[in-house]
Amino acid sequence: MDTIKQNFQKIADQAKKDGAKVEMLVSGGENLKIGYSKKKLESFESTQSQMAGLRVILGANQGYAYTENLSDESLLRTYGEALNNAKTVQKGETQEVPLLKPQTVQAMNLFHPEEIAMDKKLEVARLLEEKCLDKDARIQSVPYSGFNETVSFRRILNSEGLDQEFKQNYFSGYAYPLAKEGESTKMDGDGFFARSFKDINIQEVADEGVTRAISRLGAQKLATGKYAVVIDRTQFPMILQMIESYFSAKEVHEGKSLFGGKLGQKIASEKFQLIDDPFEPTGTAVRPFDDEGAASQKTVLFENGVLKNFLTNLEYAKKMNLPHTAHARRSPASQQGISSTNLVVKKGTKSLEELLASHDKVVHLTEFSAGLHAGFKESTGDFSMPAEGFLYENGKRMGPIDQFVMSGNVLDLLCDIEDLSNQYGKPGSSMICPDVLVKPQSFAGA
Repeated sequence: MDTIKQNFQKIADQAKKDGAKVEMLVSGGENLKIGYSKKKLESFESTQSQMAGLRVILGANQGYAYTENLSDESLLRTYGEALNNAKTVQKGETQEVPLLKPQTVQAMNLFHPEEIAMDKKLEVARLLEEKCLDKDARIQSVPYSGFNETVSFRRILNSEGLDQEFKQNYFSGYAYPLAKEGESTKMDGDGFFARSFKDINIQEVADEGVTRAISRLGAQKLATGKYAVVIDRTQFPMILQMIESYFSAKEVHEGKSLFGGKLGQKIASEKFQLIDDPFEPTGTAVRPFDDEGAASQKTVLFENGVLKNFLTNLEYAKKMNLPHTAHARRSPASQQGISSTNLVVKKGTKSLEELLASHDKVVHLTEFSAGLHAGFKESTGDFSMPAEGFLYENGKRMGPIDQFVMSGNVLDLLCDIEDLSNQYGKPGSSMICPDVLVKPQSFAGA
């Protein structure tokens, strides 16, 4: 018996009597997290969750409410709250908010539950730490390591008769060892993302994590100046995070996007090609439909440096007379918004080594060390980001460098892209990037 559908039908019937339209987003799943510290089990957490969020539309007004109790009584009560919110919230707009009618979506079979014994999962978590500790005497500890197993689902129903559901499961894990030599201590690491348990490679994660941590020992300060920079494939996602909200038609409409008024214009290097691809299976934001139930589609965002599209949901596609790109995004507890899925930067043709040898002096930036909010101003695009990496001279690595700050404007940086490598990073991110060579930028160091 499909109790969710039956209970929603009662809500839809009530909404019809109230002269309203209603949509319900249900999401949840199961998550297992295991962590070891000093070769002993430190954390074991198994959780299950399920939540329903109701969106009620009265003409141009929308009201929201959510509940973790999916009984018919609770859902009807939550509907009543959302209806009252829709009546209370007045935005001063007259254009009716649309609701999606049933449509066909592309099938995506990413739900492959496996019967894996618990001791096998515990072993992965244990070995992620243990293999790092045993790899090199300079590894003092592994402050961050763990194994995760995730099963998730999303289901969307509305009073127009739409009913879409998507399930997926995957495994992920990470190990970040701390290396020490003399007075120098550095931490770095690696991780994995796998849709099948057999694809987990613990040794690869440990080897790469240890290599990265040790390679940064003995770092020197970088002399202040301008340097060409290769932003590592693992770090260019930080640049995409800076510009991600600028693609939202809602942000454009509200005057918050620096891309506003630039549609169809060349505002980045012709080398820069970017698409939003919800079907990319190595990405973590894969989905067959958005959070209104609209069928997913690939969307070109930059082509040869030209801004080609904004991302829209039904409301803003209609409001701004833009193509509907199916990028509605919300959780059951949030209001409807717009967000990207998997952002994929097109690869170049050169190797990382060729990029690093392209200028007399090149900074290979391998870590933005303080996070996005430490030095980025979204309203202007200006950034000043603490970073670490390696200095190259004539293609030869001179050694690790730290305690420097890279400054500039993200729009200028997009224009300054010279080339891109021919290799992507490992699966496990919603931002899939190669290494990116950028013209000389300002660096503040010693």
